[in-house]
Amino acid sequence: MRSIIPQTGPRLAVQREVNTTMLHLIFGGIHLDGRKEGTRRKPLADLDVESEQVILSLSEHGGAACVPVVAVGDIVAQGQPVAKNEQGVLVHASVSGTVQDIGQWPHPRGGTAQAVVIRNDGKHTLWPGCGQEIADWNSLTADQIIDRIRQAGIVGMGGGGYPTANKLETNRGQVDTLIVNAAESEPYVTADHRLLLERSEGVLVGLNLLCKAVGATDGVVAVESNKLNAAEVLERTAKRCGLPGRVCTVPSRYPLGAEKQVVKSVTGREISPDRAAVDEGCVVFNAATAFAVYEAVVKGLPLTHRVVTVTGGALVRPRNLWVPIGTPMNELVKAAGGFKEQPALILAGGPMMGVAQDDLAAPVTKSTNSLVCMLDWELGEKKEETVCIRCGRCVSVCPMHLMPLLVDKELKLGGDVRELRRLHTQDCMGCGCCTYVCPSHIPLVERMEQAQQLVKQADRKQVEVTP
Repeated sequence: MRSIIPQTGPRLAVQREVNTTMLHLIFGGIHLDGRKEGTRRKPLADLDVESEQVILSLSEHGGAACVPVVAVGDIVAQGQPVAKNEQGVLVHASVSGTVQDIGQWPHPRGGTAQAVVIRNDGKHTLWPGCGQEIADWNSLTADQIIDRIRQAGIVGMGGGGYPTANKLETNRGQVDTLIVNAAESEPYVTADHRLLLERSEGVLVGLNLLCKAVGATDGVVAVESNKLNAAEVLERTAKRCGLPGRVCTVPSRYPLGAEKQVVKSVTGREISPDRAAVDEGCVVFNAATAFAVYEAVVKGLPLTHRVVTVTGGALVRPRNLWVPIGTPMNELVKAAGGFKEQPALILAGGPMMGVAQDDLAAPVTKSTNSLVCMLDWELGEKKEETVCIRCGRCVSVCPMHLMPLLVDKELKLGGDVRELRRLHTQDCMGCGCCTYVCPSHIPLVERMEQAQQLVKQADRKQVEVTP
């Protein structure tokens, strides 16, 4: 049932009641055991002991890697730009101190990447270009908002990492609805939930700034229905501060963190595989991104810190931590009391789409929302793959309307690229729903990735031979 929100003029209306109606169901998806009890009531906390160094990866966003603008031995202040790329994306020092090294370091996405290593002096000396607050942010123009966002080095903090200023400019004047996605449907992760509870005003101001920058007339914060306390806090904050925008609860179902699924759930607009959210008049930003926009535009602070959920059965004391970007992951483990048992698997991100970590020297990046350290019992019993029984469960849960069982069959027959294209394997977003429900324990998400690689390789070869 659609909830009609009264509008007061062309600007966003202040919703006076929490919208607890589940507007639209997404196709497919699965219900998961949230396993958020370990941290959902844990408030945001700073590190008990600051890290001696931070490792600022220069490849943590969409586009070309950044190039250092500092040298080894330079003294830098917190918030000072230390690298940038040709698209204007900036990386800022998250602590003050001395540049100790510029070289290859482990990356949470796998492999290594160039990074600037800063030895922390513990003084938190703020760069003179930071901290210029704006009392009347309503007076800012769209261009001024976008410029401050660009200077703050903000990228999508939900995992995509696309530069936020570029996204705003690309979608400007083409959307009527802007959605701040705070669904957080991955198990274990509570970073956005705690941000909504404790820093709701910042998220709502960020929503309004993003709406003004892109020209949207309807601003929505989408919260899963199992986090009604966050929805209520947002609504009370909006009423108290007179902030436009509305709160919409959406069905608690994975993978609502995906752009197309949250647009469908909030607006009912179906986005076909060959189209993007902007084609349906929508644009989506993560809750952490909205808060970073608030800090950048209103407080004049670049993106140097973020919330990270550190959790899992292997840890002594799971927590939600407010940490400098570049903090080594082994420091997060220390802040959570260390390991009480040797973990069977460590993931950067949630258990469905997270990346396994072999080296905890890898740093927190702008899109790192969690570190999950799991024991064997949390992973479940690993069972041998058997023959596909063609039950169709993978088809029924795929949010992209794909047929993973047919892709698996085609790969076993040799992997004809034309057939893989016909099956639209490139539309797979790797959510893992198919693997989760398969009674034959076939690693379908891995097969989908394999099929995507075959198609990409064929496309590259075709480009190479084309005159």
